[in-house]
Amino acid sequence: MGKQIEAILFDMGGTLRSTVSKSKSEKQELVRQMLDLLDVEFPLDEFTSMLAAHADAYRRWAQETLIELSESDLWTKWMLPDLPAGKIRDKAIQLNQLYRSLAGTKIVFPETRDVILELFRRGYRLGLVSNTTSSIEVPAALRDLNISGCFEVVILSTVVGMRKPDPAILLEATRRMGVAPENCAYIGDRVDRDVAAARRAGFSKAIIMRGTRHENDPEWGHDPHFVPDHVISNLTGLLDIFPRRSPPQPAVVYDVSLSTMWAMKNFPTLVDFFEVARRMGFARIELNHKVTTPMLDGIAPGQYKISSVHEPCPADVSEDELKKRDWLISSTDETNRNEGVNAIKRSISMAERLGAPVVVIHAGQTLPDHDRLEKKLRELLDAGQRDSDEYRTIHERMLGLRSENEAASFTSLRKSIQELLDYARPLHVRLGLENRFHFLEHPSPNELEILLGMAGQEQLGFIFDIGHAETLDRLGFYLGKEWLERFSSRIIGTHLHDVITTDDHYAAGLGDANFEAAARLLPENAFRTCEFQNFNSPEQVKAGLDFLVKHNCIKKL
Repeated sequence: MGKQIEAILFDMGGTLRSTVSKSKSEKQELVRQMLDLLDVEFPLDEFTSMLAAHADAYRRWAQETLIELSESDLWTKWMLPDLPAGKIRDKAIQLNQLYRSLAGTKIVFPETRDVILELFRRGYRLGLVSNTTSSIEVPAALRDLNISGCFEVVILSTVVGMRKPDPAILLEATRRMGVAPENCAYIGDRVDRDVAAARRAGFSKAIIMRGTRHENDPEWGHDPHFVPDHVISNLTGLLDIFPRRSPPQPAVVYDVSLSTMWAMKNFPTLVDFFEVARRMGFARIELNHKVTTPMLDGIAPGQYKISSVHEPCPADVSEDELKKRDWLISSTDETNRNEGVNAIKRSISMAERLGAPVVVIHAGQTLPDHDRLEKKLRELLDAGQRDSDEYRTIHERMLGLRSENEAASFTSLRKSIQELLDYARPLHVRLGLENRFHFLEHPSPNELEILLGMAGQEQLGFIFDIGHAETLDRLGFYLGKEWLERFSSRIIGTHLHDVITTDDHYAAGLGDANFEAAARLLPENAFRTCEFQNFNSPEQVKAGLDFLVKHNCIKKL
């Protein structure tokens, strides 16, 4: 068709991976696990035959209607319609994965990861569209390969309710990506589904992976409309078809950073993460406390716009290990306190080398091994038990623990902050103290006021974390608005992410954090960072940007 290809979309099964059969004994064990999960007595062979018959009936219906059901509807309406729907619905995803495993073990082709990365690095936008009854298999497989962040969209028939060869499922992908169908190519392994859907959707190219089952495809070679543009026997053949092109430019650039928190396990290298962040429209990057020295190899000063460095970065001794060893700036053991100070000094030096003006600091804790009580408190809150006697007892106990232990650790903390201020001053790096997720960590609002009094805003400021403030408010410790109302004038940066119950770091718009209140009190010149955890999809990250613009938390440049 002569159109320039901007986006390449992939099928999954038979295209990026294959299936290796299981033995009879392995299959029987899977069926036993299903019966155990259901807690029912049923002859093994009879149960297996019944499921196979129901699956065949569903498959014929789905192929005729081009409708795909969710796991819940599949198992309550088709696979086990005679068992209590409520019981089946709660276990539908588990049952579905066990049943799908009967077909065999899913094995990703050895070349899949390298080819996907090369196409991404050549400047193509990537998506995945697959007929499947599983909502979890494909995302998990991409995450295992550390390439999930490279796919702008993942469209699964069981999620969207339609299946190939209906072109609507491919057009849904192009709509979400904002790309014209004529600028797309689709890679699959079935002429009757994949080429047919691509042609009907108006894609410029349809490419087929050759396999033994395609030789008898009813439409293979008979209808010129469904003849693929290319037939390849290995994914590496795509590299001969798609040459390097100019990298896509973002439609909008946003005055906000993206934390490398989202990079972990979504990308093989930070450079790939930086490229996706650029394509999405993020103006800057915050290096988070999971970034190690090897991850930074090859990244030169000034190569990327780094808004901030979140200690410990480099995390050659991880944050968890620092806590385990009590190498914290709040430690009452002088040797351990010095180790904590040295860890942050390394982050300050890193910031100076990379041209980042701010280091985000965690201020330590009042006492170690405090997570168990708070974990129980969060579980009770999530279960709607905040008014229970157990909740009140744990809450009072935590208040008492903080009161009993905060003075000594806060004395150590003040000493450490002074040493860090002295170290950072000649390097022209500003320190930012962050409000924390756990109640028994420093600082409390009153402690923050004291610490901020140790230096002017040109050297020391406050990093307001909206998710941390929301969760401690919901637990009944500090009012979220107190951080904003008392310290708005000292805020130099903010971490933006959403909250569901007491879990945070969701992409903005997925939860119910009070972004409106934050927007009213955040200073104009405070840098903004989207601190989204790596479980958020690229689509959710991108939607989070639009949500934050709508709620006046960030601006378009």
